[in-house]
Amino acid sequence: MQLTHLGEQVYFKGRYILEQMEQLEYFHQQEVLSNQEKINIGVPITLVDDLSEYIYERYKHDHYLTGVEIQSGWGRSLIQRVAESELPLAIVMIPSNLNLASHLSFLDIGTLPLVVVSVRSGVKEHTSLERCSKKGWVIHPEGCCFRECLNKELKERNLFLYANKEIFGIEPQLHSILNGDGLGIFPKPFIDQHSVFNHADLEIVAVEDFNVSVNVGIIYADQRHLNEVNYFAKIVKERYF
Repeated sequence: MQLTHLGEQVYFKGRYILEQMEQLEYFHQQEVLSNQEKINIGVPITLVDDLSEYIYERYKHDHYLTGVEIQSGWGRSLIQRVAESELPLAIVMIPSNLNLASHLSFLDIGTLPLVVVSVRSGVKEHTSLERCSKKGWVIHPEGCCFRECLNKELKERNLFLYANKEIFGIEPQLHSILNGDGLGIFPKPFIDQHSVFNHADLEIVAVEDFNVSVNVGIIYADQRHLNEVNYFAKIVKERYF
């Protein structure tokens, strides 16, 4: 099942509406001034569900005279928006071999290992990346760094990425994996913290020849935003490292 271009547009529009609703939910709790300053930050789709509320709460507590607005997207699109000065900074997860424009800076927060997830009954069947490849994947559409990392690893072994289902969101993917639709690939801390994984018949697969990680950090172009960069880096580090 492949996601259409129209379906992707509808999803992004829905995400934008949900983000605006979340901001309205917290709006009445803040001491808002008519000329309140607001900082815009980018957060990747793969982090936004888990990280948004955490950021809002922390920022509201630490900066009650200013606000924060979160805009989501794929990592590459967020990097481009920072490069074009549409966003001052963005939290991103990127492959280690990604080359950035010379005017962009990357504050490295840490490295997250990616793990393969399967229904528990099929764990012993997928001990190699080749066997995993034959099973197929439940995965985000193109643009997701997890998918990019997996695809690169498969190509190096002359294997193909079979996307059985393209689904947005970690929780829907876990439910689809539970239904036997394929394998998933996620950063390990996401899985360790996720209630669906901890209460469902799912398990991390010990794939012998799979050792892939993503770099987590903050992209920015202007040194004047360095205080904000360090502040949000601290939040991300507390959450995942």
